[in-house]
Amino acid sequence: MAFQFCQGVSAPAAKDLECGYTFKDGSFTGIISAELMAELAEGFIELADEPVFFLLELPREDSEEYDVYYLDNCTKAVARAIMKRYGELLVQDGLSRFGFGSNKTEEELYFMDYQEFMLYTPKKAKAEKLLEKLGVTKTDDPCSMWNTFTDEQQGSLSAVELEGETVFDIPEALEEVGMYLAEQ
Repeated sequence: MAFQFCQGVSAPAAKDLECGYTFKDGSFTGIISAELMAELAEGFIELADEPVFFLLELPREDSEEYDVYYLDNCTKAVARAIMKRYGELLVQDGLSRFGFGSNKTEEELYFMDYQEFMLYTPKKAKAEKLLEKLGVTKTDDPCSMWNTFTDEQQGSLSAVELEGETVFDIPEALEEVGMYLAEQ
């Protein structure tokens, strides 16, 4: 299966990417195809200990910095509902970063720029099984879009609008259920 880019991700020189991960210092890091990101998030939600949190990083206008929003102490059902309602928007957007974690343990899944991810869990065998099921293979050095950029062909990230919404609408929509801006 060919590697799929998120709508908000452009990397013209990165034509031959493959999903892959490495495990080092207790964490899985890698790159994942767009159509698998929601499945990885949902699989992680099932793996993590409750209560769980949702994290969303949004770039500040005219800055290199991000605002970080959290929705803490959720049930897995709430986390799944967030993915059902906003998952496609979160996956397709190129500017935001997002993830889920456990408020009880240090477990966390974090999707970063250019479809890279970091997953930490002490449940290594279960996480490996989840990644294998998705077709994300273990490798010594997973591909990265960053490694394909040249002076002539750079990558770019952009915002995506789906059905009249952007990721910038999510914090306000979830504010009434407890989403907040972390102090910086």
